[in-house]
Amino acid sequence: MKVAQIKNHKMNDLVYKKRRQVMNLIYEVKKEFLSFPRIEVRIGEARDHNVLGVAKLSKKQIWITDRALNMSQDALRNIVYHEIVHAVTGFGHDDMCPLMKPSLDGYLLNKKQCMKYLKKYIKEHTSASILTMVA
Repeated sequence: MKVAQIKNHKMNDLVYKKRRQVMNLIYEVKKEFLSFPRIEVRIGEARDHNVLGVAKLSKKQIWITDRALNMSQDALRNIVYHEIVHAVTGFGHDDMCPLMKPSLDGYLLNKKQCMKYLKKYIKEHTSASILTMVA
């Protein structure tokens, strides 16, 4: 699994630990749904310093950079949730949405806000037969 914007790290104990941070946020999302697709995760180094994460639209694959992993928990959550929306729904960017803007502009959503926007995009851009939210 490769993408042009990020050079994958080879798996070792440190990379596995970093990947676990991302997986914990994915599990945070999965708890809110009765069913949720498996998302493949890779950790790597951005080829362009501005890249924090990448997703293949509708392919359930995301890449998160070392730089993103060194940010605060809220910043990392914003990045991972943003990439989940891309990976699961195929939805692109929305300049009017704080979660789906193409860049992290300093204003960070908290966990509850991130989940609210993620659920909105999942509901609007995904078949009901694929995902079912917990009541």
